[in-house]
Parts: sequence; C-alpha cells; structure tokens
Amino acid sequence: MLLFLLAISVVIFVHEWGHYFAMRRNGVKVVEFTIGFGPTIWSKRLKSGTVFSLKAILLGGYTKPVAEGPESVQEQSDWRQFKIFVAGMFMNATVAFVLLTGMLYYLGRVPEIFAPYLSWAPTWLQPLLAAFAGSYGLWIATPPLVVVLLVKLGSGFFAQSAGPIGIVAIGEAMAQAAQTPEQLILAVLNYLYILNVAIAGFNLMPLFFLDGGHITEILLRRTFKPDLLPKILKVYRISTGLILLLLFVIIMTSDVLKHVF
Repeated sequence: MLLFLLAISVVIFVHEWGHYFAMRRNGVKVVEFTIGFGPTIWSKRLKSGTVFSLKAILLGGYTKPVAEGPESVQEQSDWRQFKIFVAGMFMNATVAFVLLTGMLYYLGRVPEIFAPYLSWAPTWLQPLLAAFAGSYGLWIATPPLVVVLLVKLGSGFFAQSAGPIGIVAIGEAMAQAAQTPEQLILAVLNYLYILNVAIAGFNLMPLFFLDGGHITEILLRRTFKPDLLPKILKVYRISTGLILLLLFVIIMTSDVLKHVF
C-alpha cells in the first residue's frame, strides 16, 4: 500500500509543479509549495521566498500564490491566468500520455491496436500501411491512438466513481495481481497513468474551486459586461459549488458502500 500512496503523491506533485512552474513563468509570486497535509516533516525556503514543504500525510497538496499585489494571480492578464490554471492538468495529461505510450510499446501492443485502423484504407494501400506500422514511422501514428485510449480508459475509470478508498483499492488489486517484479513495475506505471488521467479529468470539470472552474470564470469575464458579471459569477459559484459538494458526497458514499460494507 505504501508504494501506491507514494504514487498518489507523485501524481499530485506533477500537478502542483505544473501550477508552480506556470506561476513563476507568468509573474506570480509563490508563497508555498506543499505536498500532503498535517504536521510538517520537512521544509525549505528558497531565495525566491517560496517555502517547499512535505507533510506527514501524503494525500493532497497545493501551490499557494501571494494573495494580493501586482504579483498575485488576479492581477495577471486573462491569458496568463489561463496558462496558470491549465498547467496542472496539462502536466498530468502529458505524463499519462508518455506512460501509456511507453507501456504500449514495451508490451508490443501498438501494432495490435493499430491493426483495426488498416481496414479504413483502400486495399492497395493496406500492405504499405502494415509495413509502416512495424517501422519507426509508427511513432507518427501512435499519438492519436493513445489519445483515444486515454479518453476511453479514463472514462471507464470515472464510471467506477472511485473515491480515495477505491483509488487505493485499485492499486492494491494491481499489486496483488503482479506475479513478478516486472509485472509489479508495470502495475505501478499503469496506476500512475490512471491517477494522472483521473486528476486531469476531474480538474477539467467547470466547477467552482477546480481548475476548470477558474478557466470558466475567465471565459465568463470575457463574455459578459462588467455590470452583469458580479451576478453571473455569484450564481455560477453557488450552483457549481453545490454540484461539486453533491458529487463529493455521492462519490464518498459510493466508495464506502463498495469497499467498507
């Protein structure tokens, strides 16, 4: 279990590092970069003033920007804010893409996955494409196929409504199924892939508090007139905040019923 808890921490680190890097690149001062919660077991202050800290419970994390002033997030342009909020999801999606592509090539599954797509081509072109599939040129064809798998497998994960207990249970099931050290390594990599897809997809939802919610607010600011915007934002934040709370209750309840009782 410890191995998979560490995997969760790695995925959170990837997400938060995306935000941290984007903030630093776009004029925002970062006060604290934290992984986990609870008592602090390690911390270090950089010359920039940012405090890096590691907490005792390695579940969760956050990047805390300065609250006010010219170096705060809200004082940046909409484009800079967009880059900051999308950076965490982009990092998770990129890592998931790399992991899945690497595993498919290692397991020799790419030609197998590519084969059904050959039927779309004219008969005279299929032998050429088959030869292409076995060459280095397959790297060109792989990205769209991996994206399809990212969406397909990721949506299947969300269909299970896995909460914290379920996420750990998935990791334990993968570890128990592994019969060799090689299979255990692949299980950990697969688990990292699943978590990266889950965190990226969850944060993409246009709900208040989430990265997708911040991006939605940027779009609302650019769509509605200043006199209407405060009311629009108030309705949006209350309604989507309640939806997020309801979603949290549903997932946690489902999680407990599935894995505890």
